[in-house]
Amino acid sequence: MTLSLNKFLFSISFALDLAESEIKCTSSKHSKRVAYICLKMAEILGLSAEEKFDLCSYSLLHDNGLIESFCNFTSEYKSNRSQDYFELINFAEHCVIGENNIKEFPFLTKQENVILYHHENFDGSGLFGKKADEIPLFAQLISFADTLDTNFDLLKISFDKKELILNYVIENENILFSKKIVETFKILSESFLFWGDLEYFDEVNPLEKILPNFSIEVSLEKFLSITKIFSKIIDGKSKFTAKHSVDLEEKSLKLVEYFNLDEETKLKIQIASNLHDIGKLGTPNAILDKEGSLTNQELFEIKKHAYLTHSILSKLENFNDITKWASAHHEKLDGSGYPFGLTSNELGLEERIVSCLDFYQALVEDRPYRNSMSHNDAISILRKNLSDYKIDIDIVNAIDIVFND
Repeated sequence: MTLSLNKFLFSISFALDLAESEIKCTSSKHSKRVAYICLKMAEILGLSAEEKFDLCSYSLLHDNGLIESFCNFTSEYKSNRSQDYFELINFAEHCVIGENNIKEFPFLTKQENVILYHHENFDGSGLFGKKADEIPLFAQLISFADTLDTNFDLLKISFDKKELILNYVIENENILFSKKIVETFKILSESFLFWGDLEYFDEVNPLEKILPNFSIEVSLEKFLSITKIFSKIIDGKSKFTAKHSVDLEEKSLKLVEYFNLDEETKLKIQIASNLHDIGKLGTPNAILDKEGSLTNQELFEIKKHAYLTHSILSKLENFNDITKWASAHHEKLDGSGYPFGLTSNELGLEERIVSCLDFYQALVEDRPYRNSMSHNDAISILRKNLSDYKIDIDIVNAIDIVFND
């Protein structure tokens, strides 16, 4: 099948933006502005279309490790304050996590350690002590753009601010930035279009206009391996969901084999299982990790994740089945589920498998408000929902048979 890399990349970056908005001390769409600055620098440097696409991909993904790192911090320090995180955490951790997370991403060129070293300084004073040519060019560009967006408010540009930024860059030649980076930015800073695009970023959406378009042919097996990247990122958001998507995907394989479904359906259900909770990247950790009962407002917030899963995945082409199955994991046969309120006539076997298995998986995992349940206790809860006509009896029976070990 054909996968539009651009649409895939931007749908995933939207999901990451949701999570990073809770953590970052910069303004919204930080990663997108970093990517835009990098691409404009890449144009001057004469990078190929493939290199530009990969540079944009790394830029949009450069902080993906923050999500798990922030979860580790909240668990250790019992704090959800982002300011505490930036003051107390070993910041190198998110670079290591981020580099490991993206190993299966379908990059078009061969690059190494871009995310790992995106906080290095040219003089060797960065997180890992790498300097000069030890730092990959892509990492240097991302570090440069990240520094600009973190230290200056790029949502409001004046002549004085433009000059202040330019002087800052020049003053840090051979300290934070290489001479090559500085000379390239000197050229870019003369572009009024560049500064205008930054100030009116939301309105003009310049990044998607300048990113080269690429599509690739991928098998469902390959796409499944790619989605494992994002199941890791999703599960890393909370210690209570540390393996939820991964375990759900593994269980879904066993269940579809029990129902003897065809190979294509089997792979699509595994992919849907990997991605079903991608919308939870937009759910605050204070809600996901809350030990007591949720308020009505908190329940309303957490229910948004199924809607967001649909919004994120529906941006992809040729994946309608996967989007539908993943988005419907909180639908009920009696129409009482969300986000669409679908009924039994609208829920096929695939949606029922994902939703019922997600219910079971949540019961057998630890949650902040209770310990994990045994298989038998979880099945008892599922059977209670049968009497309310909310879930499928055949799937409950299958879960009881397949996972009763």
